[in-house]
Amino acid sequence: MKTDNPYLELDQKIVGDVYTSKAPESLLITLCDDFGSRFGGTEGAKLASDLLKEKFAEYGLHNVHKDAYDYDGWYRGKATLQILSPVQRDLPCISLPYCPAAEIEGELVFVNEGRAEEFEKEKDQIAGNIILSQSGGIHRMEKYDRAILHDASGFIFQNHYPGYSEVTGTIGWNHEAIIPGIGISYETGEFLKRLSQRKGKVKVRIQTTDEYRRTQAWNIVGELPGKTYPEEVIIVGCHYDGHDISQGANDPLSGMVVVTEMARVLAAYAKGSLARTVRFVAWSNEEVGLFGAYHDANQFRDSPEKVRFTWNLDSAGSPGGRKGIGLHRLPDFEPFIENAAKEMALDIPIRQGISGYSDHYPYFLLGIPTGSIATIGRPAGRGFGHTAFDTVDKTDTMSIREAAALGARLVLRQLNAVQLSLKPRSAEEIEKMLREDSGLEQHRLREAIYEKLGKENLRQYCNEVV
Repeated sequence: MKTDNPYLELDQKIVGDVYTSKAPESLLITLCDDFGSRFGGTEGAKLASDLLKEKFAEYGLHNVHKDAYDYDGWYRGKATLQILSPVQRDLPCISLPYCPAAEIEGELVFVNEGRAEEFEKEKDQIAGNIILSQSGGIHRMEKYDRAILHDASGFIFQNHYPGYSEVTGTIGWNHEAIIPGIGISYETGEFLKRLSQRKGKVKVRIQTTDEYRRTQAWNIVGELPGKTYPEEVIIVGCHYDGHDISQGANDPLSGMVVVTEMARVLAAYAKGSLARTVRFVAWSNEEVGLFGAYHDANQFRDSPEKVRFTWNLDSAGSPGGRKGIGLHRLPDFEPFIENAAKEMALDIPIRQGISGYSDHYPYFLLGIPTGSIATIGRPAGRGFGHTAFDTVDKTDTMSIREAAALGARLVLRQLNAVQLSLKPRSAEEIEKMLREDSGLEQHRLREAIYEKLGKENLRQYCNEVV
């Protein structure tokens, strides 16, 4: 039977294997239930790195190794939130990762989602006081950075989802945070808002007792070498660390097991016949500032042209929609995906955008083309993500299988393409995007923060701390 798909036999083997395999589900359960959060500095992080190295080797990857690096690890202490007036009460809270040890007092200033216009409305009230902003809308770090730029003394991050308890998320982004910050539940935040509406200004005291210690972490790396263009590399990766209060089953592990499944089937059915080299990476410490990805990307700083593409599959297997491709401002790559979609008899939605808050970003800064597998159609926001409720029971095996089958088949075609038209962006192109792209407001805010610290720019600061 005539077909327009030259990869039909390989596609059938890959899809059939992926949709009957229990390997990713078994690995995910072990990583979550046996090892916990895998947060940097925990025993679970070490156990997870050992197991992922074992799996990469078991699946037949070459040059499998743990790539170690040292960094300033953050260790949670007790945090307290006390209302001082107009009533006295203790409320539940948690410190946010990379919060310093501190004790502060101030009046609450409510800025809703923390957008620029909401800060502008309250600008005369903020200096020396404590911002309360809810999750959702824009990234947490944008809210936090605006609080610093408005001279707030502290930051409270309210979960905007009811019933999921306190929300977490780093505020230091690979260095000690400048002002203390805590996470609270939706219900606690709504109580504070009602109190303010009924009785006027609310004054609170925040005390945090977190610590820092020099810590070791590991990226896990394995490869399938190319035969025709072995020096040309495509990276496929995901981080394996979750936040310390969470299993992180969907964010990130639904994507981590997609990476291991792609490695397994490509090694089983395409090993020895790939034109280019595929490099699988399990990144560490994404949640606290992309430490692992910066460490890995640094080796390509002088030769970014060797990496033809980096796929960041963070949370790629999350349920709630159909699988598509997210491209980080790469319209010229859409025809390749559209042609592959026709061969695979799939409808693959494509969306374009960029963010600085996941592991593709250090590679993007080097000019390397980057993309992701996206769950198209799922509701905006994290839901139970970054809370204690992101557990194995929230994952969906079919969603993981869909992402793994799509990823393996698409990357196979990329590895064996006669030529790849995408070239690294120049430093001038990247600088222009950092200054002008609508999706990179967070970069511009952090540049302003680092000016306060006396640093030349964001990338200089990141290079110093990683």
